[in-house]
Amino acid sequence: MKSILSIRELTNEMLSFYTEGKYSYALELVEQNADKFPEEATRIAFWKMCLLSLCGRTQAVISVFQQGLDSGFWWSEVQFQDTDLDAVRDLPEFKRLVAVSQKRYQEVRKHIEPDYDVLLPDAQTSGKYPLLLAVHGRNGNKNSHTECWDTARQKGWLVLLAQSTQPLTSSSYCWDDPTQGLEDLLSYYEQVSRRYSIDLQRIILAGFSQGGGMAVYAALSGKTDASGFIAIASFYNEPASLQRLVNDTQHVRGYFITGEKDRSLDNVREVQKVLKETDTQFGEEVHPELGHEFPSDFEKSLDKAIDFIFKEQE
Repeated sequence: MKSILSIRELTNEMLSFYTEGKYSYALELVEQNADKFPEEATRIAFWKMCLLSLCGRTQAVISVFQQGLDSGFWWSEVQFQDTDLDAVRDLPEFKRLVAVSQKRYQEVRKHIEPDYDVLLPDAQTSGKYPLLLAVHGRNGNKNSHTECWDTARQKGWLVLLAQSTQPLTSSSYCWDDPTQGLEDLLSYYEQVSRRYSIDLQRIILAGFSQGGGMAVYAALSGKTDASGFIAIASFYNEPASLQRLVNDTQHVRGYFITGEKDRSLDNVREVQKVLKETDTQFGEEVHPELGHEFPSDFEKSLDKAIDFIFKEQE
């Protein structure tokens, strides 16, 4: 097994084995590197449960689940609909632990507080900041892919790292309800606008995976001042529903960063079909060997996306 240096690398390597059906290799990789990423303990514990289930090690699944609960973790009941857990789904002890986890989830969701961070450019400016509002993927949080979004900060953009108020686990969130998600994003935008002077002509919504779909939805809603969106490996649950949003937002431009090996590529095509039907302009770059992830040269992709969104709008 190769040496893993980041959670992003661990995720990609694990998914590579998983996609090939090499579940025992994926499990070994995760177990060897789990201690390196204590901040991702909740997510890694769930990976272990799924991979152990796929390997037929049902009692080990129960053990990892109990250890996670003992450590204070919890997962929303929807997480356990994952087919990877079919081998343990009907076990009485597994059902009992799911109920314990769900009870914790129900209690915590009553007290979820909005949360966001801001990445400020190094250079001081007497003018206004261009704003990139970054939206994490499903099962992510405001700190997901910070190293990628920091690329925009280095280019002089103020980056707002938004976190959903829809919890999935004790350390991750989702945008399953886009209406609530849009309320979150608008609230964060208003708060940041009060703290900093924002260039209203240079605002971009950008997101990864489900966050990319959320960025598309928010940009098309007409309720933001965004000039466009950047969708990386994006996914939106009901592409056809986007059509009713496109009224006075034809000025919005989008840019898709996709991979030919991405499992959500068909969904991206459905979203793009709606955009074509509504004359919404968008660009795209397709990476032949890329899966469901950021490209390694994201800095170049970001430059192309920004150029496309603002061309002929300067």
